[in-house]
Amino acid sequence: MSHRSHYPRPEYPRPEKQRGLIEGVDWINLNGPWQFRFDPDRRGLRENWFREEAEEWHEQIIVPFCWESLAAWGQGNAASNENYYSTRIFINPLEVTRANHRVARRFEVGWYRREIRVPKEWLDSRRVILHVGAADFFTDCWCNGVAMGRHEGGYTPFEFDITDALKDQKGVIVFRVEDPMDNHEQPVGKQWQWYTTVSGIWQTIFLEPRTPAYIEHFNISTEISTGTVAFDIACKETDEGAPLEIAITSPDGDLHEGDTTVKNGRAFFKTTIFPVELWEPDTPHLYRVVLRLQGKSNSPKDIIRTYFGMREITTAPTEQEGAPSALCLNNRPIYLRGALYQSYYPDGVYTAGDAHTLREDIAVAKKAGFQFLRIHIKLDDPLFLYYADTMGILLMEDFPNFGEGGDTPLGRRRFEEMMREGIQRDRNHPSLIAWCLFNETWGFGGQVELVKHFGPNAHALLTEKTAVRIENRSAQQWVQQMWELAKSLDRTRLVEDMSVVHWEHLHYYAHGDTDINSWHFYIDDYEKAKTHIDGVVTQTYAGSKFNYEEGYAQGHQPLFNSEFGGVGALDGDRDISWSFKFLTNELRKHGSLSAYIFTELHDVEWEYNGFLNYDRTAKEFGYDPNIINQGDVLPIDAPPIQQCLPGEKKKIEVYASHYSRHHPAKVTFHWRLSGIDALGRVIQDLDSGRKQIPFRHHRVDLAGVVQFTLPDEMMLCTLWVHAIGDDGAVLATNYVQFFVTPGESIRREECPGRIILRARTAEWTRAEWSGDICGREEAARTGRCYAFGHGFFEWELQLSREELARTTRLRLLCEASARRIDHPQTDSQHYPTTFEILVNGVRVHHAILPDHPHDSRGALSYLNGGYGGYGYLAQILAEGELLQAIRDHATDGTLLLRCGVPADARVQGGLSIYGARSGRFPTSLTVISEW
Repeated sequence: MSHRSHYPRPEYPRPEKQRGLIEGVDWINLNGPWQFRFDPDRRGLRENWFREEAEEWHEQIIVPFCWESLAAWGQGNAASNENYYSTRIFINPLEVTRANHRVARRFEVGWYRREIRVPKEWLDSRRVILHVGAADFFTDCWCNGVAMGRHEGGYTPFEFDITDALKDQKGVIVFRVEDPMDNHEQPVGKQWQWYTTVSGIWQTIFLEPRTPAYIEHFNISTEISTGTVAFDIACKETDEGAPLEIAITSPDGDLHEGDTTVKNGRAFFKTTIFPVELWEPDTPHLYRVVLRLQGKSNSPKDIIRTYFGMREITTAPTEQEGAPSALCLNNRPIYLRGALYQSYYPDGVYTAGDAHTLREDIAVAKKAGFQFLRIHIKLDDPLFLYYADTMGILLMEDFPNFGEGGDTPLGRRRFEEMMREGIQRDRNHPSLIAWCLFNETWGFGGQVELVKHFGPNAHALLTEKTAVRIENRSAQQWVQQMWELAKSLDRTRLVEDMSVVHWEHLHYYAHGDTDINSWHFYIDDYEKAKTHIDGVVTQTYAGSKFNYEEGYAQGHQPLFNSEFGGVGALDGDRDISWSFKFLTNELRKHGSLSAYIFTELHDVEWEYNGFLNYDRTAKEFGYDPNIINQGDVLPIDAPPIQQCLPGEKKKIEVYASHYSRHHPAKVTFHWRLSGIDALGRVIQDLDSGRKQIPFRHHRVDLAGVVQFTLPDEMMLCTLWVHAIGDDGAVLATNYVQFFVTPGESIRREECPGRIILRARTAEWTRAEWSGDICGREEAARTGRCYAFGHGFFEWELQLSREELARTTRLRLLCEASARRIDHPQTDSQHYPTTFEILVNGVRVHHAILPDHPHDSRGALSYLNGGYGGYGYLAQILAEGELLQAIRDHATDGTLLLRCGVPADARVQGGLSIYGARSGRFPTSLTVISEW
């Protein structure tokens, strides 16, 4: 296949170290179809499958996708939230299910074969280099039957010089990649029985010509206070004293040029650049660099294009004595708003099928208010780091752990090699500000119990009672050694020893030496979360041994929450919008925190706690996440919703958390109380107030105490607060809700000119459904009833013959939705149903309900122990001939109200009926007789 034909991932794969400019001319992309065959009996070496003249292989794989992926077999367009691995890699594919595919027997050895042809001019005075971005795990290479070498590792790049093996510019490239299922001594990250494994080539393969004397790698460091940039350049096969030129172009286009010479294979260069254009997420200014190394006489120069950003990550003491230090970006405090980034894809597993997905992930994160991502237990695609540099988002990168039981001399050696290579590969990215060496105790025994408990009761089993600590002083000492090594390799970034969580099984579950004091929590209850966060913050001060191993203590390290959420990995498909808001609200109340990292940006396979679905379609939150997830927010010291009595007086504290990079001169604090009453009417101005407030930069201060009296009737009230700048711009906003109720809804309420009749959801008189139906006890407890398929619920509402006769209009209110299994958050994948209302057998309403939504708008359901389910408020009028038909079919004034899904409807998605204390609206199933 010609390199000019269509192929996936056509972009140059490492723009931070770029030689080639025109594909097909000065570099050749080898992505696309390769001949392929599995080797289940490992006979390929014996039978010389690497021979140049071997017969054609009829199977084909698409590079650069691992062989577990759908994209590897040309089926990437079939990938979805529920379809994300290929069955053709398994020994017995018909026995493989989503429940067992992570451990089912699969092929362990794959062979790749492809013919290449290089331009003649490449061979005049240069070498032809075959680059592999990453292949997991053991890779052997041949060119025209000649062995090129072997590489061990799954995450870092490697290369082979194939020049001498080429014949008339041509070559047959063969790779043999082996990835054993027993991978416990390999760095694997979440491949270890957590998500789908990754085997074979998973990053771009390409060819490029390179001069015999060349630049091997380089380190760029900056110092913003002096405007200094320093280069440390390692060169290979270079004459002593060889000249090396450096040209730096500033973001404004100014050119800075200099030169140095190579001594003992190294070249050093330092220069000062003014004015300094800082790299920050909002202004990701980059300086473009061209490095030119002169080789031997009359040979071409090795030319590399790269870039750097002028930025520094440091810490600084705060005004509060003994408090954790503030994290500073470019010498100004910053509050990192982060999300966990798993960097998995339904089509390509470890590899995005299109680079647009990488850019869009960053764009979505920034739109949601995040300026920080933690790449989770994976050394990521270099192109993702490039987009982070150019688009402006901060990164922490985790090193992949070895598998459970892999803490052996071999496992440790492989980890250290991977860590060294990873730091060297990624150290020049300005977006990357921190390394995380180990996640929890993955690889040391921390996940053994979790894997045992995969299943419906997993979360309940993971309690402190089941946690048995494992003493492992050897692991503790080795983690400390790895931290010291990482710091010696890169002193420009924060290095965290272990991102810890308290229920871990290993004795070494807290910090040793570290630049970051972090902790994890997953709590979906407001009061428990509030108590937990307050406790961690209170116990974190200089000298405290909380969260530290014996012999270590808190100094002035910044305090990070490095994982949090209300929905954990094993909690099923649930809404995250509700818990994200109140958990983030609680974290933002604490100025001694420097960062939080929400789990997570996107769903992965069986894990449903992302802002996005696995296929990157968006979920609906019912509010703009920036309300609580931006530089300036107004945390409210109150639960997201609380049940209150009519006329109750409230006093609510509101704080100002001001960490944006902009500082307004004057700020006014506004608040407004509004509500929705039991008849679905919006009451806009129940109460309000305003006052000017101090808005201190890099602080969390009390903005104001809001006092008001709740209304005397049933109502769902919302307190909105705003911080308004002197130019009228809204700087921050937030809200909490209050459900005002005296108790159960009044069944019959007589008012001037009308009678209001309310039905309680649990008190239907008849119900017939083709599918399952909820019980009356559940309906009474939750305030809503539901059923699957088609059928109906029916209630009797009592009017006298005379009352019905004088009625001139009937008004009906009903909040209803479809009904599906589980509680997935609202998104573009709707689940509709047909909805019909009959009164005395007369149809008064017929519509399609679009979905069974779950998100923060279902506040009343959350108040009553649900997961945010709510419906659509139908408001129906019956008058004139329609009202007369209802009268004609009445018996003694009784109204038979039937809500259902017709048996002949094309869309039969079940039905949910919400009462006054569930769903989105504080309305019962209501009929109003008016005259």
